[in-house]
Amino acid sequence: MRTGLRNDPLPQDTMNSKTRLLPLFASAIAVTGLRAQVFEEAFDSAATADVTIMQQPDTAVTFVDYSNMTVGATTFSIPEAPRPIDGGMPGRGVLCQGNITQGVKAGLNILAGATPITFSGSYRLSFDAWINVPFPLPSGSTEQFVWGVGVDGIAPIEVRGNRGTGCFGIWGWLCGENGYSTEDADINNGDVELADLGDLQPGESIPFNEAFDQNTVGGINGAAANTWVRVDVDVTATDVTVYFNGYPFFSEVVTAPAGFAMIGYEDPFNSLGSSPDEQWGLLDNFRVIPLGLCGAPGTAILQGTTTGGEILNGAAPPAVAAPMTVRLRGGPVSSLAFLAVGQPSPITLTVPLSPTCSIDVEMVTLINLIGVSTTVAGGAQYSFNVPNDVTLCGAQLGWQYLWLSTTNPGCFEITEGLTTTIGS
Repeated sequence: MRTGLRNDPLPQDTMNSKTRLLPLFASAIAVTGLRAQVFEEAFDSAATADVTIMQQPDTAVTFVDYSNMTVGATTFSIPEAPRPIDGGMPGRGVLCQGNITQGVKAGLNILAGATPITFSGSYRLSFDAWINVPFPLPSGSTEQFVWGVGVDGIAPIEVRGNRGTGCFGIWGWLCGENGYSTEDADINNGDVELADLGDLQPGESIPFNEAFDQNTVGGINGAAANTWVRVDVDVTATDVTVYFNGYPFFSEVVTAPAGFAMIGYEDPFNSLGSSPDEQWGLLDNFRVIPLGLCGAPGTAILQGTTTGGEILNGAAPPAVAAPMTVRLRGGPVSSLAFLAVGQPSPITLTVPLSPTCSIDVEMVTLINLIGVSTTVAGGAQYSFNVPNDVTLCGAQLGWQYLWLSTTNPGCFEITEGLTTTIGS
């Protein structure tokens, strides 16, 4: 019998006087291997969706406006997913439910293409996922989103309940509330498990705390419940790497077969959730896009102080390549995020301060000065998607948090920064 409880034991510096922030310089680089995006689905409606939906019994897939939707007798307003597709309708996605009434594990897959598309070579599968979990945790609370590359679309579909019965391709999952003994996140090659991570297992909690700022269901480590998760699965000829919110959970030396790209949702246990209105998932912004922009990796360099900030990029430093995602976090509610790109020579921007302190912000062509929203835990966070754009090849990008100091009014404090060069 599954419950919401686990079944295993617990085995700033004030900146002053001419401080420089992220000096950025451009470097020219040739463009090679640039390809168009392959597949995008915004889930605006069932009538227009270019997908194949495969469902086990007692599952439901409903196209919804999640900014104002009703599940059972409960109304929800979920914020816009972090990586909207150009031209897509805001707040549209698919509501996924499994094991609704029968008390039998159940899952569903959504394949790219109304006639499923076969992908091979190097590419990135990406989507945004929300796993809704009631709190306090009821019985039957552990559910998860699933993903797959090189899958065959033949039943049984590639989800945990079918592992060991003829699965094909590389696939895995992330559960919402860290409700397993050892398998809160998992990656498999066909019927064979390659690796798993459990948030309470010795040495395995770091990815959960790096990727997730909060745990709304009361656990000691970060969890994916009740928040948008950016999922990226990078496929090359020799390996598959899985990122949640830009942090690498798995990087396995394995070759994905040619096959379909899949996203989905599953209840992997037989027990019914006791709060069904609040037990579901949302999927949005399904993409399969080229991996890399310039044919050679770039660099990622941390700069500045380490006053509690953190920046995560969608590929392990020092290798970065567009498309990628970058996440900044760690600033207070009042913080701002600077985003700058180096091309072709530095300029200096003066930030007005009180007479007791000043700062020169040396940047090259300021792209954006962004007001940052807060997480449930109150920490500032901003996610930025670097597109697969030829104009970014060889450019330097820089990210930095700034906020007014509470201890020295009129002065700025900063987090650590990140300078990246795309496709060096």
